[in-house]
Amino acid sequence: MSKEVKIVVIGGGSSYTPFLVQNLLERKDEFTVSELWLVDIKEQEHRLNIVFDFSQALVKKSHENIKLFKSINRKEALIDADFVITQMNVGMHEQNLMDEKICYENHMYANEFFGVGSVFKALRTMPLMYQIIDEMNEECEHAWMINLTQPMGLISEAVIRYAEFDKYIGISHVPLDMQTCFSNILETKPNQLITYVAGLSPISFMTNVFCNQKDRYKDLIETIVRQEAMCFWSKELLRDLEVFPSPDLKYVYKQKNVLDDFVFNFENHQTDTLLNIKIEAQLFEHYKKLDIDSAMALLKTRTGIEQSIKAVTLISSMIQDKRDYQIVNTINNGHIADLPESSAIEITSRITKDGPMPIHIFRISNQVKGLLQHIKSFEELIADAIYEKDLNKVLLALKVHPLMYDNEDIKTSFDKFIELNESYLTYYKKGK
Repeated sequence: MSKEVKIVVIGGGSSYTPFLVQNLLERKDEFTVSELWLVDIKEQEHRLNIVFDFSQALVKKSHENIKLFKSINRKEALIDADFVITQMNVGMHEQNLMDEKICYENHMYANEFFGVGSVFKALRTMPLMYQIIDEMNEECEHAWMINLTQPMGLISEAVIRYAEFDKYIGISHVPLDMQTCFSNILETKPNQLITYVAGLSPISFMTNVFCNQKDRYKDLIETIVRQEAMCFWSKELLRDLEVFPSPDLKYVYKQKNVLDDFVFNFENHQTDTLLNIKIEAQLFEHYKKLDIDSAMALLKTRTGIEQSIKAVTLISSMIQDKRDYQIVNTINNGHIADLPESSAIEITSRITKDGPMPIHIFRISNQVKGLLQHIKSFEELIADAIYEKDLNKVLLALKVHPLMYDNEDIKTSFDKFIELNESYLTYYKKGK
C-alpha cells in the first residue's frame, strides 16, 4: 500500500494548479494524497474558488479518494502537512506589467529569472516566504517546502542564508527535454543517462553525462559541433567553455538578442505578462465551465507546466526513497568548492527520503568560475539586503551585478519600482 501524505499548495488559485493536481492524480500507484489543500490570499479568493471547483472535477473524473480543501487561512491548512508547494506571484500581473514598463523605459529587459526584473519580484516575494517558513515551523515542522516560485536563485539564497530552515528544495528551470535531446544524440534512452549539472539558478552548466557509468560528455559535444544546427549554442562557445550551458544562459551569452526581443515584444504588446493574461483568461473560462479536455489541452501548451511535473516527480522520489537523479536547488555544503559552503546552488542530486544528496563537483572550470562567483556575491548582497530590510543595499547589489547596464538607469528604475510597489514593501520599513 502506498504511503499517504498531506500536500498544501500555496498559490492554489494559480492557473497552473489544475495541471499540478492532474500530475498528482497520475501518481496514484506511487503514493496516495490523503489531503490536498489549495491555499491563497483573500484578494485571490475568487480565482481560488474557480480552480478548486475545477480540481474537484478532475478528482471526481479520476475516481480517486483525495480529500480536496480550499482555504485563505494558511496556518489552518498547514497543520500536519508533509509537503508544502509554493507557487506565488506576489502582486500578480498588475505589478509584473509595471516591472516590464520600468525596464523598457530604462533600456533593460524584464524577466522573472534574471536581471533587474527578478530583483523586483524577489523583494515582493521574500517577506511572504519568510512568513510561510515561520508558520511551517509552528504547524508542520517536519514538512518539506518544494518551491516553484521565481526568481529561484535569489529566493533559494535568501532562504538558505537566513531562514534557519533545512527542509527547503527549489525546482530547477533546466528543461526536461534537454535529457531527451542528449539521449537522441547519443542514441540511447533518457533513463539511461545521468546528467551532471552545477551552477546557480538560472545559470547552470552541464559538466558530465554518464551512460552505463561511462562519461559520454566528449562524445556528445563532438556530435553537436559537427551538426551545429542541432544545438542552441554555437560550436565555438561549446569548445571554449568546455561545459554545456543551460538554455537560460542566453541572459549571459546572448544579452543583445534577449534585450532586442524584449523591446520588440513590449512595443508590439506581446510581453510575457500580456501573453500570460491572455492565456489565463481562456483557461479560467474553461475552468468555470468544467471543460476538462479543453483546459488540459491548453495547459499543455504552456512552458511553465514543467515545474509542476518536476515538483510531483521530486515528491514521489522522496516518498519512495528512489535515489534517482534530479536537478534541484539546495545548500552547497562543499559540493562545489568554488562557491561558499553555506550558499544555495543548483546541482544534480540523488533524491532520498531525507532530501537531496548533491553530487560532488569540487572545482568549476576557469571559463565559468568567475561568472558564477560574481553572481553568487550579487545573490548574497540581495539576501543580506532583504534580511536587513535595507533597500539601499539592494541598489548597491544591482550596481555591482556583472551583467547590469548603466548605473543611472538602474537608479532610475529602482526609484520607480519603490514608488509603484509601496504597498508590497512595508516589510522593509519595519524596525527602521
